[in-house]
Amino acid sequence: MIVVVIIGLLAAMAIPAFQRVRERSIASRIANDFRQFEAAFQRYNLENGGWPPTNSPGVIPVGMSGMLPESFTAPSPMGGNYSWSGTSAIIRLTNTQATDPVMQRVDAILDDGNLATGDFGAIVTGGYHLRLH
Repeated sequence: MIVVVIIGLLAAMAIPAFQRVRERSIASRIANDFRQFEAAFQRYNLENGGWPPTNSPGVIPVGMSGMLPESFTAPSPMGGNYSWSGTSAIIRLTNTQATDPVMQRVDAILDDGNLATGDFGAIVTGGYHLRLH
């Protein structure tokens, strides 16, 4: 009986730790996606003297084939699709199941850790965005 109790206590301590590690892993992957996308859009801007046109979610913008990684057209680790805003230079992640705590971790990696300020943040209508300069 004591062994069962000890195993139960160990499991109770391990589950929250596992969830934190999982959240950190997802946040790192999403942040990495945004970094790769940013690098591709910055490259396009330097080579063409302007930003590519707006696209639909999950679709590579015109002129960017081969520049963006495949993850741009695939759902994010928390679901949802990436899109590009065109001249306003914003990468968006919409229709995602991502929670604010996970996305605050992404914000801490990419920006200031506050979804209400800086270049990375929450979109009022739902989702998250990264503004490029």
